[in-house]
Amino acid sequence: MCAASGRAQRITNVIPDAARPLPLPAVRLTGGPLKRAQDLNGEYLLKLEPDRMLAFYRQRAGLAAKAEPYAGWDGDGRNLTGHIAGHYLSAVSLMWAATGDPRFKERAEYLVTELKAVQDKQGDGYLGALAGGKETLVEVGKGNIRSSGFDLNGLWAPWYVLHKTFAGLRDAYRHTGNRTALDLEIKFAQWAERTLAQLTDAQIQRMLNTEFGGMNEVMADLYADTGDTRWLALSYRFEHRAVLDPLKRHEDRLSGLHGNTNVPKLLGSAVRFAYTGDPGDGFAAGFFWDRVARHHSFATGGHGKDEYFREPDKLGDIVDGRTAESCNVYNMLKLTRRLFALRPDAEYAEFHERALFNHVLGSMDPNDGSTCYMVPVGRGVRREYADMFRSFTCCVGSGMESHALHGHGIYYESGDRLWVNLFVPSIAEWKAAGAKIEMATGFPEGDSAVLTFTMQAPKPFTLALRRPSWAGDEFGVRVNGAAVADLPSPGNYVEITRAWKSGDTLAVTLPKALRLESMPDNRRRAAVMWGPLVLAGDLGPEPERGRGTRAPPPDVPMLVAAERPLDEWLKPVAGSPGSFRSDGVGRDRDVEFVPFYRLHRRTYAAYWDLFTPAEYEKKVEEITAERERQRKLDAATIAFLPNPAGDPPPGMGVGVSMI
Repeated sequence: MCAASGRAQRITNVIPDAARPLPLPAVRLTGGPLKRAQDLNGEYLLKLEPDRMLAFYRQRAGLAAKAEPYAGWDGDGRNLTGHIAGHYLSAVSLMWAATGDPRFKERAEYLVTELKAVQDKQGDGYLGALAGGKETLVEVGKGNIRSSGFDLNGLWAPWYVLHKTFAGLRDAYRHTGNRTALDLEIKFAQWAERTLAQLTDAQIQRMLNTEFGGMNEVMADLYADTGDTRWLALSYRFEHRAVLDPLKRHEDRLSGLHGNTNVPKLLGSAVRFAYTGDPGDGFAAGFFWDRVARHHSFATGGHGKDEYFREPDKLGDIVDGRTAESCNVYNMLKLTRRLFALRPDAEYAEFHERALFNHVLGSMDPNDGSTCYMVPVGRGVRREYADMFRSFTCCVGSGMESHALHGHGIYYESGDRLWVNLFVPSIAEWKAAGAKIEMATGFPEGDSAVLTFTMQAPKPFTLALRRPSWAGDEFGVRVNGAAVADLPSPGNYVEITRAWKSGDTLAVTLPKALRLESMPDNRRRAAVMWGPLVLAGDLGPEPERGRGTRAPPPDVPMLVAAERPLDEWLKPVAGSPGSFRSDGVGRDRDVEFVPFYRLHRRTYAAYWDLFTPAEYEKKVEEITAERERQRKLDAATIAFLPNPAGDPPPGMGVGVSMI
């Protein structure tokens, strides 16, 4: 029986978690850049006005708006109208769990109450703010399905937008215990079920050629929360076989697919695998993660060019321009944490650390909390910051949630085992063991961490501490001052089994070395790494932005440093931990390198071309010849037409020539 009938009964997973993340209320961040990002996120969420987000929900239901609506991507007649309220409901629910601040729970309760008024007025369970959204999907439900490849009957991504409301209601139920949110979600799912009831499988597959977010995930989660198999069946109706069937066969056909359209599909597969044991779901999710993390991702953990996947292991020629969308990384980390719970392997923790401390932290300006759509990795690029009260892009929405999740996945537990995956200043309550663990660390710039234990009573258990793959020979662990012998190789877990008691300490040394991480298809194009951190080269202030202006091509020095040891030409900057400077290899100047996540409001490069002296001289000749060709073209040009779509790439323009 479902919750709408008076009772909710959560299912028991067919595939139980091998490792359960300590719940968000059990982990509190105590310092460091992740805590700073969490705090800025909280301040932003409390400045937003729920009634403005809900204005179009009310209007579509025939109710008067209580406040002027927000604009940007959430504005009237926009293709994502209403998505921000769903993201926001998830975010405040997560922030309540992550901080215990009652203001976030109050916000969640207010949104749920207001959404109930909207749903009651709609009368059929529908909950949406898109102009013409319900009417369009009713038309789709009658079999009239039109798509030009991304839209559905003229709307950009209606199921994607509705997914945000479904997910917000789920998160309000799961993280704040709001039973009304579950009731609303069930009624909304009943509307979706009725809408799609008459469609054939072929018609459903045609509908799914547009972006539909994680609808398979939220329906599977609703099944898990209620025990009602109707929602599991509805989850399978959102099974996009053109994408998922090749992945089940372990075929990488991702090139040309939109990143943020497809990562949520595989998150849905992963959560459904745990609920049902469906092997196809497990095969698809695991293979997809492996291909994206190992063969499609940049050094920062981001992936994609202009939002789309490209050929695996052929990333060298796509580093420049608009790369690494933040929504993609947010969803990849959700998938990563889910897969670690199913199979606690250090490779998932390694990717979590890389993406979190490079892309995710790098997606927020630590001075004002502005978040980024793209966090590019190229040469002479800049981040795409949002106007946080006007733009309301998809990445503003996912950023609200992403920066509420920094405590999730630091620690995992199962029976008599506790995994420590990330090095973050934090306090964790492991209630099953009667243990409190406080971690003090200066990571990511710092090179050590100390865990202090407070126990209700002495308790034997195994502490599994990750030895990062980047931590070399000087890595060490001491328990109460005594060195732990027989350490595993990098990329594995140090397992310490003992009866832990109050006052015990575990100290870990985390030496970070410099190294180059080359592109798989171009060993001369590389990112500079310091431990898990990408070091970005500071190329100066961002050019002024504005309509009608054309920024000059960025001046990116070339590094004549190929085949030389990195520590021979990259030197630490005295008194500035984490800062380095090239020494005598930059043409026409040397460059200061700092952790990627710290470099904001600047032009920068995360990837570099490395040359030998002979290769550099040849490159100079090529550049000189190209400049002469361009000079002749400019001399023969009588007019220049600006690109209406925006600034052209460096060196590209629209010219009218006399030749």
